[in-house]
Parts: sequence; structure tokens; C-alpha cells
Amino acid sequence: MPAARQLIYEVFPHQKKDLLLYLFSKSICEVPALVFVRSKDTLHALNTAANHQNLATENISGNKKPEVRDRALKRLKDHSIDVLFTTGSVLRESDLSGIATIIHFDPHEIDGDYLAHIQAAVCEVSTFITNSDQLRLDSLEKLSGENLKRCLAAGFTYDKQPRLIKTQSKKGHSNKTGSKPLQHKKPKLKNKGPRRKTGRTRKR
Repeated sequence: MPAARQLIYEVFPHQKKDLLLYLFSKSICEVPALVFVRSKDTLHALNTAANHQNLATENISGNKKPEVRDRALKRLKDHSIDVLFTTGSVLRESDLSGIATIIHFDPHEIDGDYLAHIQAAVCEVSTFITNSDQLRLDSLEKLSGENLKRCLAAGFTYDKQPRLIKTQSKKGHSNKTGSKPLQHKKPKLKNKGPRRKTGRTRKR
């Protein structure tokens, strides 16, 4: 049996960052914590936001040297930092034992990695699930052999419906075509003007 509790936070995509920061600010998730994300853009955005919340953080991705990864993980384990953000399989071969909390900001896609995380974490392994992640949630529950506990962060304001995001046009470009509706268009008048004389004479 895994030592860590397995928790599911169902949330809209646009609220994931706010929920993560809230869990740390209210000490709902214990530190030191390891947070897994899919993309480097998300990695840097979360790291910056967490720093603004006075959390001591570091981030590592696939382009870091092994010694840099090991040093960051060691700093997390000895509580020199609160949160370590990482992408995908960067720490797959590393010893993750002794870390209080592991959070899958984006659901892990490899079963073996998920099993390793729930065996390694001391307190809990939490996974953020959006509407598009439901199939992955079903897979995790089959893997665990149980219905994973759904959690609501007390005091956090959850949106009741997804936020509609308008597509922004590129800088210097407009979404408007500049053309008028057909009913407002005026017909173009063809004005050929006077015939030019070509200098040719007509044969009789």
C-alpha cells in the first residue's frame, strides 16, 4: 500500500495557478513540495508567481545538467527551498523519498511515474484535473484500484463555469476585415470614358 494519500482537485484550467498558490498560502499542502508540469512556459510562470508569494523556489527542466538537478533536489529535501518546479521525466531516475508533497499540476501520463510518486511522498500526492483530463483520471483510478478522493480547498472561490477567452489578434493586425456588409455596399459604376483614337482607319 502506498504511504501517501492520493487527492484529486477538480478545477477549471484558468484557475489552476490560483488554486496552487492558495494551497501553499493556507498551508493546505505541506512543504517541501515537488510540482510537476508539462511545459517550460508553465514552469517559469508558476515559479515567478510563487516567488511573489514569498515562497522559496527553484525550477529545473530537461536542459539542466544532472549535477544541477541533484543539487536542486537536495536543497528541497533539506528545506533550503519550499517548492521545486520541474517538467516531465526530469527526475525519473532520482530518489524522491522524504518529500512531503508531490503535486501534478498537469496529470502525469506515465503510470510508472505516478506509482513511484505515491510510494515516495511522505504526506500526499495531489493531481489537478480539468474537464479535458477525465480519461486520465479514470486511468489513475484503475491504476490505484480505488476511487480517488475529490477535494475542495476550503475558502477558495471556484468558478461555476469556464471563463470564455477571446482570441486576441496579433499586434499591428486587426480582426476586422474593413469591408462593409453586402447590404451596405454600393454597386461600382463602370465608367469606360471616351474611346481613345488609335489612329487606324476603317477599310471600306
